[in-house]
Amino acid sequence: MAYQPKYAKNRAKPTPQPPRQELPRPVKKQKKLNPWFILVGLVVIPLALLATRQVLTDMLPTLGRPAGQAAYEKTGDMTIMDRFDTFVVNAKADALDGVLSVKKRFWLAEDTKVAPEPDQSKFGETDDPSTLGWLLEAAADILEGQQTYFSLDTKLYPGSKVMYYLDESIFAVSWKEVHDTSVYTYSEVKISHPSQFRRHLAGGEYGSEMQFMTTEMAESVNAVVASSGDFYRFRDFGTVVYEGKVRRVEGTYAHTCYIDRNGDLHFSYGGEVMDMAAAEKFVADNDIQFSLAFGPVLIDNGVRCEPDWYGVGEVSEEYARAALCQMGKLHYLVVAANNEGAYQGVPTVHAFTNHIEATGAKMAYCLDGGQTAAIVMNDKLINRVVYGYQRKISDIIYFATAVPDGG
Repeated sequence: MAYQPKYAKNRAKPTPQPPRQELPRPVKKQKKLNPWFILVGLVVIPLALLATRQVLTDMLPTLGRPAGQAAYEKTGDMTIMDRFDTFVVNAKADALDGVLSVKKRFWLAEDTKVAPEPDQSKFGETDDPSTLGWLLEAAADILEGQQTYFSLDTKLYPGSKVMYYLDESIFAVSWKEVHDTSVYTYSEVKISHPSQFRRHLAGGEYGSEMQFMTTEMAESVNAVVASSGDFYRFRDFGTVVYEGKVRRVEGTYAHTCYIDRNGDLHFSYGGEVMDMAAAEKFVADNDIQFSLAFGPVLIDNGVRCEPDWYGVGEVSEEYARAALCQMGKLHYLVVAANNEGAYQGVPTVHAFTNHIEATGAKMAYCLDGGQTAAIVMNDKLINRVVYGYQRKISDIIYFATAVPDGG
């Protein structure tokens, strides 16, 4: 109703009033309980009552005594009060510690292009695996009850070292072993959030013509551990998914490895995903974030399934090999098999799968091998690549810390 001056009331004609209706009573909003009041009600007050009872129990013997004697024991009563104060303070501290000691959670935003820098003081190395019991114990929170393939009785490739990294969001350990006549490099990683398992394309975008070495790309994105990927720009087979979008489909023969939003591996086999519509449905149904297109699949849900023939790769010949394995929830193993030193053999896919199966991997998939195969930790190449120097490639997979720069 518009504003009217007072005198307007005298000139205004009386307006018939509608019958009075009972207005609905406003609903009183429920006030949220302050968690501090809950803490006081459930913890502090009962503890204070308990302490008061104890004080009264201690003071009862003084009742009825002569005044002089009571005065003489005043110091004793003060001690009782001090004990009361200490009791309450300690009880409150214990209660607050139980209520407020919530485990920190770290993750990386989806649009993050460069991960935080790992804390260099968290890296370490040793030539004696048996001394790393403290490391496995310190990593217990991140491992969440999962067992590592790495063990304290690991027999290292002669002259090599164990490299490790541990902060509040990631645990990684890398080492070399000898199997048959080949040197196997392992990098085992457990992360606390799926966003820490990432894929980087040279040039920072799909389709870029740029190529870099694995160490260069790992350094550019602050990887804790990185591995060469599938060299997608060198071949045109398989289904390529990047940043949740299908970029290319050719599924006649190739096996494709997909990584979903939970960090779990999924596989499709030759002839299963043949066109864009099928690929987009697979990606939507499984909430896929990115894919790797090389293969073949080695282990699927704990069952080895390496093929005797593979249309897009050499499975029966001896080549340097690489694989991505999933051990459990957010728990991975990157493996490369090369010749090094006195061990000049390289495996067939069948022989390679034998040793992958021995790790207990639930899922395992071949990445691009040969000179491409490279594993990097803290920007350092840790396996010996074919010909002794890295090939420039178009992509890597990597694992990053989610702890912000500077902690």
